[in-house]
Amino acid sequence: MQAAWDALAYSFLDLWAAFLRAFAHRAIWEWLLFFFPFYIFGEFPRYILPAIVMAVLKPLRGFKDETEQKRRFLEVKRPFVSVLLVGYQEEHDVTRAVDSLLEVGYENMEIIVVDDGSTDSMYAVTQPYAERGQVRLFKNTGATGRAGRPSASNMALQMARGEFILSVDADTSFDRDIILHMIGPFYDERVGAVSGNLKVKNVQKSVWTKMQAIEYFLSITMWKRWLDLFGMNMHASGAFSAYRRKTLAQVGAWDPELAEDADLSLKIRKAGWKVAFAPQAIAMTNVPETGRQLVRQRMRWDRGLLRTFFRKHGDLLRFWRFDWRNAFEMSLEYFFNVFMTFLYVVWLTMMIIYYPKVLLWVFAITFVLYTASTLLVLTSALMFSERRGEEWWLLCLAPLFPIYKGLFRWVRLWALLLETFRINYEDPYLPESAWRNTGRW
Repeated sequence: MQAAWDALAYSFLDLWAAFLRAFAHRAIWEWLLFFFPFYIFGEFPRYILPAIVMAVLKPLRGFKDETEQKRRFLEVKRPFVSVLLVGYQEEHDVTRAVDSLLEVGYENMEIIVVDDGSTDSMYAVTQPYAERGQVRLFKNTGATGRAGRPSASNMALQMARGEFILSVDADTSFDRDIILHMIGPFYDERVGAVSGNLKVKNVQKSVWTKMQAIEYFLSITMWKRWLDLFGMNMHASGAFSAYRRKTLAQVGAWDPELAEDADLSLKIRKAGWKVAFAPQAIAMTNVPETGRQLVRQRMRWDRGLLRTFFRKHGDLLRFWRFDWRNAFEMSLEYFFNVFMTFLYVVWLTMMIIYYPKVLLWVFAITFVLYTASTLLVLTSALMFSERRGEEWWLLCLAPLFPIYKGLFRWVRLWALLLETFRINYEDPYLPESAWRNTGRW
């Protein structure tokens, strides 16, 4: 036994000596080069700094509670709300979504369900609700088949009678106070859209869903709350968002685009409206359960990011014409999600050519640093969660998150390359009929 411990100690000392040799007598610029991936992986200014600031502000009550303003707005105005539930092949989820909406209990509300040409039983399983007068049910029966989510949403909007529009996914369920928190922020006349707080419903299905649960915490629960402090939210998620009807009329509602929710949000910002975040408006949504499904989704999202943000709406970077906050947040999006993705390949190539022996040490140290930063940021996000008693176990998965992000950095790179050269431009997410009715960017 003693011999085994001695061998282990000698091995550790050998590794430590190799580490010291690898990093001895290095110039400062080399150290910066070696640990550059930490700034890519951890995105220090994008996530860690906000997490620290928000953790400090919370006990100091640095966040405004606007519940009373929202409640007074709803009590005085009692606005009519139209919920648009658009789906395709959603027979297994649509009834749960409708049941969840019926439990909301807001009497001045209509639920409009649109079956976008499904070949399953989505229409049939929803029909009993329509017969009881609980929903208004429509089906796209056009000769061209399904129209795609944007066109089907516009179809639902034409049928809607509400002053405010709540757009939701068919595979999503909702907390009972969503009207207060999703419609209430419209007491501010400058708000044109509200983004809800999405969380992962099928989190226990696979390691992929667990990683997405952490990702949603960081990118929605924490990052959108941070942006809301400065009025810089740019995106209302298509799975759970609310709009003024007159705002949708002003900007032309949904265009047939790969990232139609981001496109609509940017049109709203461009028109001078604010996009608010409602952290207390909780919706639980299903996410891809397999790696293949997730890659396909992220390919579409990343292509849509480049196409929508920087081709179609790149003029928002003109800070002298539009709100400077648009230009600032879009610049951050480009820096972290586009520029750094390509720069990582350059960095990795240089390290393999000039410092191959150092590279393994850099990866090991970076992994530890990024795991620690994930724990820090996730802990900060959990501080703001009303379900933290059920969600704390996600902290145990922090060591897997760097691996997950590393894998999908290559997915993003491939998506950006395809989009840059416009290869396979017409993604099957939208049917051929939809692509005929949209511009090429």
